[in-house]
Amino acid sequence: MATTLRGHRYRDVKIVPDFFLLVFRKKQAVFNLNQEDMKMTKSTLALAIMALVGSGAAFAASPNVQGGSSNPAGVVVGSSNHSLFGGGNSGVALDGAGSYIDLAGGPIKGSNTAIAARGDGTIMRPADIGMLPLPIDIAQVWNATDSSNGANFAINSIRQITQISLAPQFGGLVIGQVANASGTPLAVGSGVYFGEWAPRAAGTPPNDSTDLNMGSASRTVWYVGDNAVSSMPTAVNATYGVVGINGVGTAAGGTPDNPNLYKGTLTASYGSGSGSISGTLTRAGSSNVDFAGTTIHNDGRFTRGSGSSEDINGRFYNGAQALAGIHKAGAGVADDVAFGGSKISGTITP
Repeated sequence: MATTLRGHRYRDVKIVPDFFLLVFRKKQAVFNLNQEDMKMTKSTLALAIMALVGSGAAFAASPNVQGGSSNPAGVVVGSSNHSLFGGGNSGVALDGAGSYIDLAGGPIKGSNTAIAARGDGTIMRPADIGMLPLPIDIAQVWNATDSSNGANFAINSIRQITQISLAPQFGGLVIGQVANASGTPLAVGSGVYFGEWAPRAAGTPPNDSTDLNMGSASRTVWYVGDNAVSSMPTAVNATYGVVGINGVGTAAGGTPDNPNLYKGTLTASYGSGSGSISGTLTRAGSSNVDFAGTTIHNDGRFTRGSGSSEDINGRFYNGAQALAGIHKAGAGVADDVAFGGSKISGTITP
């Protein structure tokens, strides 16, 4: 497909005729510009690009995207439908945005591309997300991995630098992914994600900082997955290796390239319409997250408490081979934890 943008006026900046040629065949877009084109402001040019480029991800929609958030004003989860990064898979709408950006095809893919090219802590730029290779600093990005109690995880941390109107707005976004036995994150269609978000801090963000603004009073923890359980199978001492994300970029939460995670195992037992989860997540210097009294529901959810007193909310995914959720500590948003894990032992019977 080839598209040519003809002469238009954006505010006071004129885009000359045949401003650029966009060639898009499910690969990175290729652009040809002349010297006059480069006189456009970065923000205007970025908006023009975004108006033309659709999502580079070609994923089929996932069967049952479900999840939750501690604060819908900060993060809402759902099937991705963003104009640039959609596809009907696990997505998040940030800071009141009207659409959900695809986690795997958007921030995860873009940050991993940047890191593979230039190393951890690098700056993600438009070319890393399949767009025009402009010198716009979108975000500083890191990734890390963890293997705990027989389970594997990947963690991406993203600190936004430049705000672009069609992109999600945030100060920091941390995304945990449940991985398979070889350490590869679960594929789209069965992906399980959990993490934390914070708004942009006042002032101009520096180009190099590990502060993701997770000390904000608006910090939000969240989780979402592609293939949520809708009818809970029988579980006999099903044990999960689990990690929890809290305050990455703070003294307690560790640095983005080496996050200090909560760790532990959870055991689920369910049969004849009732069940429970037990176990504890711990982190040195932090209060334990104890799951005693957590109830498993027949639709694959698990909770503790109800209404304003609900402090644990989560779901099983992929036939109960994985789980994710959030714990709200009650002492303030700084203590809230997002967690995820995969089954390491026990029996699941459909």
